[in-house]
Amino acid sequence: MERQDTLAESKGYFRLRRRIIKMRIAICDDEKNVINEIKHIVFNYGKSHRFEIVIDCFSCGEELINSKESYDIIYLDYQMGRINGMQTAYILREKNINCTLIFITAYPDFVYESFAVDPFRFLVKPIDSTKITETLDAYFEKYGNDYPVLLQIDRETIPIETSNIVFLEAMGKHCIIHTKDNQLECAKTMAVIARMMPRDHFFKINKAFIVNFDYISRYNKTVIFFKNDEYAYISRNYYTAFKVAYRRYSLNKRPM
Repeated sequence: MERQDTLAESKGYFRLRRRIIKMRIAICDDEKNVINEIKHIVFNYGKSHRFEIVIDCFSCGEELINSKESYDIIYLDYQMGRINGMQTAYILREKNINCTLIFITAYPDFVYESFAVDPFRFLVKPIDSTKITETLDAYFEKYGNDYPVLLQIDRETIPIETSNIVFLEAMGKHCIIHTKDNQLECAKTMAVIARMMPRDHFFKINKAFIVNFDYISRYNKTVIFFKNDEYAYISRNYYTAFKVAYRRYSLNKRPM
């Protein structure tokens, strides 16, 4: 039986409702405790990264194959009932389902066989929460974690891709959103807008500016320069934390 859970169950959902898109994940395993463990870890990851995640749970390959939903990621157990994970994966690929497959297995010897269905990663039982987190990090490093947000600009609600935002600038109770093409004034505070941004590459550099690491061309101890020729001043109190976070992000960032 298919079961659906969402982050709406958590108290943090009010921060996510304004998203246009959400991530949909399937977990297919005949061990209920494994499903619950993975679901818990993925939900916590989504909450900490401000992603809205919907999870569908399946106890056998047949249920997953018959699902009408499209998934970003499928966690798929190798050893199941009448049809195993490899057979399920073959059928999914034959149906032109090109989602990211992550195999869960206690039998790692089948790894070479699985290359035919193009898996993204393998998780070995018993489940290790760190490995699931690392796998999700790798997924977003490869495919990105930007998304559109709905904002009120000039009394109209419009979608703005976070990937197009260079930096945010506080202006009293309003926020100036500097995109790569123009500037937009939103009747919300910078703090409110900041809660909608991806956590890993937007960073506060003083009380009035939050910058997108992806647009930084160079910086020194007082000024950050952006690729669109704009710049912002960095506070001395924020400089060390910024430098550490930006360096970590740059080292982990993989070319697309």
